[in-house]
Amino acid sequence: MTRSCSLPAILFFLTLHLLLSEILPAQDHTAVSRYYVEQSGGYSPLYNGIIPPMYSMFYEGTYYLVSDAYYPGTVLYNGKLYVDMQLNLNVHRDELYVMIPEFNSSSVLLKAHVESFTMGDMHFVNIVKEKWPNAPEQGYYRVLYSGNDISVLKRTVKRMNSATAANDRKVSYVFEESTSYYILRNGYFHPVNRKSSVLQVLPELRKELNRHIRDEKLKFGKDQREASLVSCAMLYQKEAK
Repeated sequence: MTRSCSLPAILFFLTLHLLLSEILPAQDHTAVSRYYVEQSGGYSPLYNGIIPPMYSMFYEGTYYLVSDAYYPGTVLYNGKLYVDMQLNLNVHRDELYVMIPEFNSSSVLLKAHVESFTMGDMHFVNIVKEKWPNAPEQGYYRVLYSGNDISVLKRTVKRMNSATAANDRKVSYVFEESTSYYILRNGYFHPVNRKSSVLQVLPELRKELNRHIRDEKLKFGKDQREASLVSCAMLYQKEAK
């Protein structure tokens, strides 16, 4: 399973610009640049990243968050909100890709300029040490819940490991996913994955949380963990008012 990327639109227009600069007077150079901006619909600042890398080896799974299908979304980029985008997240390299319309190609968004983004109904933030010195690591986190006093974040990473040679498959590598959950409170990221860790992070509501978990029959297994963490955070936010 491989994926290839064609030349981005920006390289096409840059090449055109350089060629025309040899034969056109100076005033026409501006016209070429203006034409590129107009054709990109004002989205040209998003298309100045590199081409996404090609994974030429045989592998199993996907390095994207879910699949190679792009999601409709928005991105807050360098202080400006861009809408009606097509985005996908490479959680192996922690890179956000934007599809370039009409060119069947994509570009890597410069992470230093990405503040937050959405993909479908998923919301993500870019956690950087300058703003969050207590963060476990920098990168893109999914926001499962955000309140005035508490938030629940999810960090997904996929690592490329060597595949076993115990079969006849030609797969050389496999992408294996690891997921971490955090309660963000007072600027601190608290890792949580079960009931006991939630109660440890929010000891002042231990009694109320125990009752809530029991009454709502909350579970913290793999399939129910996200919903249960969000439910506990919502109760905390309600009681914090």
